[in-house]
Formats: sequence, C-alpha cells, structure tokens
Amino acid sequence: MGIIRTAILFLAALAWCSVLAAGGEVDGVFNVNDYGARGDGVTDDTKAFVHAWTAACGARGSSASTLLVPAAKSFLVGPTRFNGPCASTRITVQVMGTITAPPAGAWSGKNYWLMFYKVHGLTVTGDSTGLLDGRGGTWWRNKCKGYADCISKAPTALVVMSCADVELRQFRSKDSPQMHIAVSQSSKVQLTQLTITAPGDSPNTDGVHIDRSEDVRVSRSTISTGDDCVSISSRSRFVTVDGIVCGPGHGISVGSLGKNGATASVEYIDVKNVHFINTTNGARIKTWKGRKGYAKSISFTDIKFTNVDNPVVINQFYVDRHHVPNMVGAVALSNITYKNLKGTSKHQTAVDFNCSESGSCTKIHVNSVEITAADGGGTMARCQNAQGDTSGYVYPKIPCLR
Repeated sequence: MGIIRTAILFLAALAWCSVLAAGGEVDGVFNVNDYGARGDGVTDDTKAFVHAWTAACGARGSSASTLLVPAAKSFLVGPTRFNGPCASTRITVQVMGTITAPPAGAWSGKNYWLMFYKVHGLTVTGDSTGLLDGRGGTWWRNKCKGYADCISKAPTALVVMSCADVELRQFRSKDSPQMHIAVSQSSKVQLTQLTITAPGDSPNTDGVHIDRSEDVRVSRSTISTGDDCVSISSRSRFVTVDGIVCGPGHGISVGSLGKNGATASVEYIDVKNVHFINTTNGARIKTWKGRKGYAKSISFTDIKFTNVDNPVVINQFYVDRHHVPNMVGAVALSNITYKNLKGTSKHQTAVDFNCSESGSCTKIHVNSVEITAADGGGTMARCQNAQGDTSGYVYPKIPCLR
C-alpha cells in the first residue's frame, strides 16, 4: 500500500507541475512571462501575448480568468487582436507594467494596435500603474503639412469592437498614433479613472471615440490630447460623460455627423461635470453640411470653461477643408439642453449656434449660463436659425432664442 500511495502522490505532483508550466491555470491567472514574454522593451513579445490570451480566454472550469502583464517591465507588442467569445464569464487583462507599440517604421499596416473583438465580460485595468505607450511621435513627425488626412493610416491604440459588458479602468494611455480608445458596435461599456495624454498639436489623437454603440459611460478621467477629448459618432445612444477634466484638446464633440453621406442617428447623450481648460472648443455639436438624419435629447450640464476658444458650439455646416459640397438640408437637431455653464472664453464669441435655414435646429433650451471673457472684457453670442428658449440668468444673451 505504501508503494501505491507514493506513486499516486508522485503522479499528482507531476500533474501539478504541468499545470503550472502551462501558465497558471490552477488559480486562473495567466502571466505573459510564462508564455515566453521577455519584457525588456526590445524583444517582440507579441506571440507570448497571443498565447497567453488564448489560454486565458479558453480556460474552462472557472467563472473568471486573468491575463497578467507584470509590473516593472516594458513589453514590446505589435498589432494584436484578442478574439472572443471566451469560455469564462469574466476575463480580466491586468496591465501592471508597460505595453509599448512598435515605431511607425516597423508597423505592419493594421489600423489598430490592440483590439478586443467579440468579448463579453471584459475588464482591462492597470491598477493605476499600467501604461499603454503608443509611441505616436514616430508617426506625427512624418505627417504632411496642410493635409488633415495625412496620417489616416496611423493606428488607434485600443479598440473595443462588438463587445458587451466591458470595463476599462485605472490605466494610462500615452501618445497614441491616432485615437487612444475607440468603442465601436459595443454595449454596456464603462471607462473610468483613465489618464489619457498626448501633445496639444498631435493630429487626430481623440481620447475616447464612441461609434455605433449604446449604454457607454466615460467618467472620472483626465484627457489631454490634440483632438477631441471625447467624440460621439453616429448610431450611438445612451452615452454619459461625467466628471472629465479636458485640456488641451478640441473639447467634447457630438459628431461630426453625416460624413460620407451617411444618415446620422444619435440620441440620449448626457455630458455633465466637465472642466474644459485651454481647449479650442468646449461643448460642441457638429454635422456635415447638407446631410440627413437626426441628433436629439443631448444635454450639457454643470460645465466649467477656463480660457476656452469656443465654449459652446453648434455647427451644421461642418465641411472638410478640401471639399465643400453644394448641398441643402441638414441633420435635424432637437431637444438640446445647456444648463449651468460657467467660465471664461478666450475669444469674444462665447456661444455660436450656426444652424441651417432648413429649420432643423429646434428645441434648444439654455438655462443659467455665465461665460465672460478671459481678459476681463465682455462676450457675445452668435445665433443663426436656432429655435428655442432661455431661462434663468443667461450671459451672453442669445438673440434668436426666446
């Protein structure tokens, strides 16, 4: 009996060791180091990340699994798509160290760097130490002067596509070649406690871009970029932006809507508790000239402006600098509310409602606004073809509203 018991214990020990060697399936943690990642910032660790994801995503017998990117290391990872669906109901990518993108000269042609595709039940967290370094400077220095689309092939750093029940939290994204985070065709997505940074003159580096998605919340984050801090595109609904410090950048934009002739549809957008600092725009809605569709039930509440070029903007005549279409009509804007907006404008025009003659800019409600000039002077509002009303103290006075 003693010999049999010893043999059983020996076989059990071998099984345990083989499980550990396979990457930590016992406790549901899959460390990229166990799959060959070096983390020296020079060696290409892409394959190790793919293998670790495959193991974590395919792990059965557990309701949750974790792909671990260890602290105090820098992992060079090329464009990678992390595919779902996964066997576990919740998968966490825990980025404790740095993930670094290849420079522009070594790029493989993908328009994304890291993409999560068809994953339901995903958390990406950095626990306040994780960093995504997109090395965007290697792209920006080669951009063509005077052409907005010159770096159109530059990748978006982090893409969440066709996913549901997603949380992105407590990590930093630095110098993405183009957009930092894109949420596309997804639902139930929360982005919170993020720090997103890029130089103010970096091209097309939107902080968070939301496209064809619903039930998305961006909160408690600091975003400093060369383009929109948050941009909300067509076929998006039930989007909340709450507790954001934005600047530098182009503000928070609904749009541009109707690009390339598409019919726009955006509704139930709630932007609140945002501080714009030294941005080119603040609360902005922009639609392409002569397009169709609608954007409705949009609110900007409890907004603060500090030295913002154009604090409040509706522009129904947005056009590409190289192409001005000779078209009539506009995306219909309705039920747009501005409440408790305060601060300073760098330019004299603090409010600019530039609406189409087609009567497509209606039910504009402005309540309690006080925007003064940063230099201590007065401000003014320009208002064309907007229909709606004001209540409470509103300065500057908006002439075409009741």
